[in-house]
Amino acid sequence: MSEGEPHPAADFELLYERFRLPMYRFVRGMVLDAEAAEELTRRAFDRAYAARARFAENLSPAAWLYGFGVQVSMSHLRRGRLGRLLRRWHPATRDPDEEGRSGVEVALEALTPSLRAVALLGLYAHLSSEEIGSILGISAESVGSRLHAATEVMTTALSGGRQAEVTGPR
Repeated sequence: MSEGEPHPAADFELLYERFRLPMYRFVRGMVLDAEAAEELTRRAFDRAYAARARFAENLSPAAWLYGFGVQVSMSHLRRGRLGRLLRRWHPATRDPDEEGRSGVEVALEALTPSLRAVALLGLYAHLSSEEIGSILGISAESVGSRLHAATEVMTTALSGGRQAEVTGPR
């Protein structure tokens, strides 16, 4: 555990205060929906609170918390996949605000959910490859290759649009 980080079992309120906004931003990046991110962030902290006695000492508190963020985000994305596919391919159902999206949102949307998780955990949350691997159940080497793939896709998305979408690990 990193020096200065509150322990989930002893200082959950402090942990919540410190990571509420970073967790929201992480979840927002995963689901690309501000309203859903509010609810999912609450759900991630609820789950973490319920599991605080089972804190995994091999992870930093941040990595442990982001694991709950990944879980609730991936579950949400699995439930909403069909609706997103329909909106993407049928112009009448597209979101009118889609054109006002930031470059970051365009780049993140081009990623599969699993590549998005790797990119956000590495580039936003600044977790180590080992921590990311532990959260996602993959090796540190796989984290490195997926992070490289994610940056390639995001770079292409920012320079050329939707043709950057890939099929990769889900």
